Amino acid sequence: MQQKIGVLADVHGNLTALKSVIADAKANGVTEFWSLGDIATYGPGTVASYRLLKQENTTIFLQGNWESSYFEVETGTDVNFNDASDVAFLDWMAQDYSDFTNEEIAAIRRFPMKYQVQRAGLTIELMHNMPNKNYGSDLSPDAPQANFNNIFQDIDADMAIYAHIHAQIMRSDNITYEPYRMHRILNTGTVGQSYQLTKTGMVAQYLLLTLDDDIGVTSADFRRVNYDTAQEIAFARQVDWPFYEAYVRMLETGQFTRDADSLAADKRFPEYQAQAKIFYQQLKGE
Repeated sequence: MQQKIGVLADVHGNLTALKSVIADAKANGVTEFWSLGDIATYGPGTVASYRLLKQENTTIFLQGNWESSYFEVETGTDVNFNDASDVAFLDWMAQDYSDFTNEEIAAIRRFPMKYQVQRAGLTIELMHNMPNKNYGSDLSPDAPQANFNNIFQDIDADMAIYAHIHAQIMRSDNITYEPYRMHRILNTGTVGQSYQLTKTGMVAQYLLLTLDDDIGVTSADFRRVNYDTAQEIAFARQVDWPFYEAYVRMLETGQFTRDADSLAADKRFPEYQAQAKIFYQQLKGE
């Protein structure tokens, strides 16, 4: 018996891209989804994306570094209101928290950073980044081979799937030949922020994993799907999403625009800064 699973991550609030990914996955026979974290922030569709995934038989949710940032702010992480990155995150968090129910926030707080699943005779380690942390560049495409070897030092699994770096790659740990053993390491890519443009707009990425009860993994298809970038831009403008100008530039140019300098250049920065301070005070009960 075969099963097709859509493994996705790094939606980053881009609901338009997620809808296209889900449509492509279902058209290709996917019956189940695994979400490896970072549904949240930058785009205006975080809450709607979470709810859509809940509707579409998403059986595994992991907590990415951006979801963890919600709770780090709640528990007292220092905030610099002169740092546009901090201001932007607080403004996006404020929007998300105004739309999430308390029950949804509590559920996201309980999401693990990693999860081990048994399917088709395989043990698969799912993680947002590393097994012990969901941030950092340890597993970037140009990371040392030793970093990939380290994934399996403390876990017993046949393969690993991770996200976070916004790049679809297939790697392995060191191969031993007597007896032959290789751990496959796959990255899903990113639904919402691929920085990959085509003539028709930005591309969304995900992994279509086909499992067979007898064979194990029969295919790992790194899917790339076009979506209506203009529709996502129109949505961000319609809801007056904080720092939407930077978000639009990212969608239109494929360039990273979430850095502090790009965000601080927004002519509405003083307004966003004031909003962030109000939200932070309310969050802390001040």
